[in-house]
Amino acid sequence: MRILSPAKRRIARRRYPIGLCLTLFTAAALLAASSTVVLGRPADARATDNVVICQSIAGADEHTTEVPGPVADALLLSTRSYPGPCAQYGESKSLGNGTLTSYSQTDAAGTPLVIGVVATDSAYDGLPHEPPTDGQFCFDKNGDGTIAHHGECAGGYEHVMALNPAFSGRDDIPFTYAMVNWNPHGHVPAGVWDSPHFDMHFYLDENAERLAIRTGPCLQLTDCADYSLGKVLPAQKYRHPDFVDLDAVEPAMGNHLIDSTTPELNGGPFTHTFIYGSWNGEITFYEPMVNLDQYTGLRGGTLEDFCTDLKQPQAWQKAGYYPTRYCLRHRDNRAETLTTLENFVYRTAS
Repeated sequence: MRILSPAKRRIARRRYPIGLCLTLFTAAALLAASSTVVLGRPADARATDNVVICQSIAGADEHTTEVPGPVADALLLSTRSYPGPCAQYGESKSLGNGTLTSYSQTDAAGTPLVIGVVATDSAYDGLPHEPPTDGQFCFDKNGDGTIAHHGECAGGYEHVMALNPAFSGRDDIPFTYAMVNWNPHGHVPAGVWDSPHFDMHFYLDENAERLAIRTGPCLQLTDCADYSLGKVLPAQKYRHPDFVDLDAVEPAMGNHLIDSTTPELNGGPFTHTFIYGSWNGEITFYEPMVNLDQYTGLRGGTLEDFCTDLKQPQAWQKAGYYPTRYCLRHRDNRAETLTTLENFVYRTAS
């Protein structure tokens, strides 16, 4: 069995005659009902081998099925079907003129395949720009009795979405929820990450622990005692050596361990980068940080889907499934972008 890779978007924008679509729907239903499921296909499986897709033809109805490759290709081009098993959806939140929704996918054996956030294309229209944050995490740093939205508030526009409890409630899944921050003015340091972008957090600890990190007068408007806890780093074996502490402790978030080799820290442009979050000696979140231009390019067709391998530590603090790459994708047939953690591997604690 293999899971079909997304079809090329340029092809996906073709218009198909209604008669052809009806024929494809009928063929898919017959083939799904009559074909023999073949498990354990190698990576180089033939195009005619069965592939897994989530078939979605009418409305919000979705069901996982296996069909021959050509039928899967046709369904992905002409219906709202998508590659892989059907998603387990979590919470949804409004953003711009659209929505964000957390989701996960697992295979038939229960192995996690994807944790992600799906955003409708309309979410990128009507994004808020002023004030620069939603005002949840502010501190009167100069003591004048008022809050300046520029300089005394942190965090951007925050959207917290629990993963589906059937997924996050498993003992072998360390991830609990997604938290998306829209930063219309970016953030420090100037000239590096001060362009409009999204911080796409996938947390391993509970939301209450994150929210307990208070605002205050220390760096990034963090309470000084909490700032000190944020500076307690996980043991070196739990951190890839390229990820360093740059004093990026933030209230209601934690510390950010940043890849010192990322292009924007070395004179290059900021497109997307990956961050490991930590708090009081523990790894607490995985974060792709993504320039708005990347999502604009994906939904506009000027950028292709892509994945980036994650630099792995030597050891893990808690046993469970952990991702080995993050991906950005667009589904033309559903008008939505995906930000995902993928290629999970089971790790033992040590």
